[in-house]
Amino acid sequence: MSQKTYYINVLLAYSLSKEFTYKLYSDHKPPIGSIVLVPFRSKQYTGVITSIGDTKKIPDKKIKEIIEVSNIAKLSSKIIKFMNWVADYNLIDRGYVLKMILAQEKVYFSKRTSKNIEVYKNSQPQPIVLNSEQDEAVNAIIKLVKKDDYITLLLDGIPGSGKTEVYFKVLQNKFFLNSQILILFPEVSLSNEFVRRIEDRFGFSPEIWHSKITASQKKKILKRIISGEAKIIVGARSALFLPYNNLGMIIIDEEHDSSFKQEEKGIYHARDMSVVRSSIEKTPLLLVSATPSLETTYNVLTKKYYKVSLKNKFSSTPLPEINIIDMKKEKLSKDKWISTILLENIKTTLKDKKQVLLFINKRGFAPVIICKSCGHKITCKNCSSYLVEHLKTKSLLCHHCGFKLNSFSLSCPSCDNCDKEFIDYGVGVEKVYTEVSRLFPSARICLFSSDHINSQEEMKDKVKQIIDYEFDIIIGTQMITKGYHFPKLTCVGIIDADMTLRGGDLRASEKTYQILYQVAGRAGRSESVGKVFLQTYYPKNETILSLAKMERDSFYLNEINLRSESSLPPIGKMAALIVSGNNNEDVRKQCLVLSNKIPLIKDLEIYGPAPAPLSRLKGKFRQRFLVHDKKARNMQKIVNAWLLNSRTKLNVNISVDIDPYSFA
Repeated sequence: MSQKTYYINVLLAYSLSKEFTYKLYSDHKPPIGSIVLVPFRSKQYTGVITSIGDTKKIPDKKIKEIIEVSNIAKLSSKIIKFMNWVADYNLIDRGYVLKMILAQEKVYFSKRTSKNIEVYKNSQPQPIVLNSEQDEAVNAIIKLVKKDDYITLLLDGIPGSGKTEVYFKVLQNKFFLNSQILILFPEVSLSNEFVRRIEDRFGFSPEIWHSKITASQKKKILKRIISGEAKIIVGARSALFLPYNNLGMIIIDEEHDSSFKQEEKGIYHARDMSVVRSSIEKTPLLLVSATPSLETTYNVLTKKYYKVSLKNKFSSTPLPEINIIDMKKEKLSKDKWISTILLENIKTTLKDKKQVLLFINKRGFAPVIICKSCGHKITCKNCSSYLVEHLKTKSLLCHHCGFKLNSFSLSCPSCDNCDKEFIDYGVGVEKVYTEVSRLFPSARICLFSSDHINSQEEMKDKVKQIIDYEFDIIIGTQMITKGYHFPKLTCVGIIDADMTLRGGDLRASEKTYQILYQVAGRAGRSESVGKVFLQTYYPKNETILSLAKMERDSFYLNEINLRSESSLPPIGKMAALIVSGNNNEDVRKQCLVLSNKIPLIKDLEIYGPAPAPLSRLKGKFRQRFLVHDKKARNMQKIVNAWLLNSRTKLNVNISVDIDPYSFA
């Protein structure tokens, strides 16, 4: 058969939405979704065929030829539909989404190998032992899943109720035999403990996908995903976009966690995009949490999602006893952060040969360093943020861009104070460690923070040491809240319960409740009853009081009612426009252009421009507009029309955040 010339439209895995026409000499028409290698400018790029025609609109000599068509895999119509939906909803380039889907582009043009020779752990699965409440939950989930091709379901269970074992048991049902299961986690830190549990329950190792996996490992994993050999995939948010062979279910553990939201280039929320992928793939989606997001709770209340609940701990021990400590009455001296009541309970706990967790969600030693001579606060040269003092590295560090100063050769940029007369203001995890070491010199103390755990292996070892009772006191940041089970941990002290309540974040109460509830859930997970001590300067705050009473459902209903009064999300819709650039004047002028073209629509409020809370980030100046639509209309249509009507200046970037979670 003689070869025919096909003129093919290709979307590149590149930050563009525009398609480009190429030609292909072939004896058969390549299918839509074929992955191709093409020349673009002076380089070669991977792309996907979106449409094919027999005619051309531009001269043939200007049309470049496709270099290669992959015989490894092609994208299904479902994943192309998902790609387009994600791009349209989040107002990001389709090519950027395609790049996330293809993940490791060299895989599609490598030579086929007959079999993966890598050895994966296989052993005899251990039986999953459930109590009657868990059995009922398993049966309810399986019944709902079998009823509909696509369903979104919330597994809502208190800490220690055994939510993970419930969905493991669900996955062992023959309904999911031969299909691929994707389990998304908010933090890579969960993976080691979780991998072991999967190996125990299923007899084989899952595939792990996150940013710290090497490129060569990702290539091997991606090949197994494409071929269908990979059965259980545990990953961070980017794993949602991979080209699965036979996706049977998506599970999002800790679905409330804000790290499912990608905040930088290509802004999206993995939980929300999972709902879309599940509906397109016609597969069930299981959201799992002890503290569901307000969006998920609202969707349950409005009957969009189903819910299955676990209201009791697996061990049948009661919920921990919550104690509020009014820090205004404590009168602590300088550099003292542990109240008298908490101190006495730590002593009692150690005497009883049990473990203590002290929680402070601040990395480092002190969040602010102040010049004693002139009062200047030491800030980052690239960002409008304070430098955080870190004892371990003997440095002042910016947590946004990584800029660092040596803390032993510090001078004040305001008054040239070089005599080391600086005040460390505020408290971080290292300062609590210093105080506790002084109070309990013979105690075995563990620091559980990202600055003190440098690898997955180190994380695995530290978790095992805590479980094996090699530490008496654990001092940790948010990392310690992520689903760990420490049998001997009975006392939890929250050093600054008010920390996340400060600031202008509309989700401040929700986030505070979620993190404190999760921390409290670490206490008394085995046979002993736990005690939790909340140190606060606002003991009458409704969020703190709700937590003390463990009235979670009442708190959620109250929060939804408060949001409803002002039509705030999830009732209304919001979007943020961040205007950024290296030159502050250019940014200001771009904001002026946008201000002059603000859409005038009833019940649509646009605030700004105003300096973003981080008005300078990684060397770029930043201004922000906030769009609030009380009627929850098509926010993308509104914002897109506004941007198309506003000329964009060179050297200025406008990023759109649909459904913003962070207001930095």
